[in-house]
Amino acid sequence: MASSPRRGARPAVIATPAPTARTIPPASTRPEPSRQPRRAALAVVVAAGLVAVSCGRPSGQTEQGGGDQSSSSTTAGGSGTGPGDFGTLEGLCRGGNAGGSTAQGVTSDSIKIATFSDIGFAGRPGLNQELFDAAEVFSKWCNAAGGINGRKIVVQERDAKLFEYKQRVIESCAEDFMMVGGGGVFDDTGQNERLRCLLPDIAGYVVQPKARGADLEVQSVPSPLNAQSIGVYQYLARRFPGSGSAVGYLTGNIPATLTVKNQAQEAAKQGLGFKTVYDERYTPTGEATWTPFAQGMKTKGVKGLVYVGEPENLAKLEQAMASVGFTPQWVVAGPNNYDQILVKTGGGAVKRTFMQVNFVPFEEASKSPALQQYLDLFARYKPSGKARAVLGVQAFSAWLIFAKAAGACGANLTRRCVYDNAKKLRDWNAGGLSAPQRVDQQKTSQCYTVVEASGDGFDVMDVKPTDGLFRCDPKSVVTLKGDYGTGARLADVGRSMSDLK
Repeated sequence: MASSPRRGARPAVIATPAPTARTIPPASTRPEPSRQPRRAALAVVVAAGLVAVSCGRPSGQTEQGGGDQSSSSTTAGGSGTGPGDFGTLEGLCRGGNAGGSTAQGVTSDSIKIATFSDIGFAGRPGLNQELFDAAEVFSKWCNAAGGINGRKIVVQERDAKLFEYKQRVIESCAEDFMMVGGGGVFDDTGQNERLRCLLPDIAGYVVQPKARGADLEVQSVPSPLNAQSIGVYQYLARRFPGSGSAVGYLTGNIPATLTVKNQAQEAAKQGLGFKTVYDERYTPTGEATWTPFAQGMKTKGVKGLVYVGEPENLAKLEQAMASVGFTPQWVVAGPNNYDQILVKTGGGAVKRTFMQVNFVPFEEASKSPALQQYLDLFARYKPSGKARAVLGVQAFSAWLIFAKAAGACGANLTRRCVYDNAKKLRDWNAGGLSAPQRVDQQKTSQCYTVVEASGDGFDVMDVKPTDGLFRCDPKSVVTLKGDYGTGARLADVGRSMSDLK
């Protein structure tokens, strides 16, 4: 077993709810929201399932995502040679002569962009605050460098509060140019409205099947409904031979998380022959005691556990497992569990717990100019923000896609131009932040790395990398045969791509 010399990540910070919609002007100096951790509720479990899934033109040429990682030193302003450079991406943000209004939400000097989150949900104040944090940091940095060809980004923070996603979409349809870097737990509820008003979305994440496969959507880490990466399972099958003969699955009893579990279960069986010996669901809001689950897995002889949910509940489950003397050879959890909360809550009970990630692990920041620049930008523009969160990095990648695609449009900024340019990005690596992603075809990436959690923190595993820190293997992606739903279509609302201007 190989691991990185660095361990641990900074504790996550959760913010109190904001109003339904807030605008971050180009030179915002708004006060920081107060922060207070709260016990997780239903929404967080759903959100956790969602994060697990994510695990997705003028020249007419295919754009590359940034190539090899830069070896240049980083500063708070950037790692490239110019103020608007990020990682290996040059000139993303810059001044210019933009001209007048070219589309809704676009003026001669500004662009209104909607970012969605659920921070105002009463059951978990601050839910997915990192989406708003990433939007604020990116927009402040980009605007300081001149904006998008001279137009400054004005972020419209649209708080869906879990159950108001559709209402926020309707409001966005009336005001905004695009949606970028956001997401909502119940994102299926506003898809028809979004498509009817022809509002493209470069999403920070997606959850429900209707959103995951929707038209006019670009995912920075594509998560199609018909494919699944099994990279972490391949790694564990090599490290723990025979462990796939007795696998257990445990997920919250909600459609979204059940879909995640079912896809993982099918992929592991189809790709590696894993055999299921335990398959249970827990109450989404958590359990008074996790001992019955731990005892049940012990009785069934589970060798490897696949868990779908949030880190607080996983920590309690592992504590219960330790109390009954049950230690499987491995536990796999979604990347949302790559959070210091897991280690702080579970302590020494956390053992051999693995997550597959598509971004450079935070423990490797010293080896990644792009990740270091990302952290430096947070330190400069929002030091209290939730920087060390997978969703935050993923959202930041979505903003980078927007900037690259919009910048290529020049002064004539239209939704069609930005969307078409974004859909040309092949092998997108966010300037060195992530493993290469097929943004152009919205396919599951063949590239990944694996981190292991223990009571001491997080270590990066030796996955026999082929591309920098990542292992890229066509065999790591399995085409699924099950029916996991379909995405919203323009045709469903009487629209077509020819309507997008």
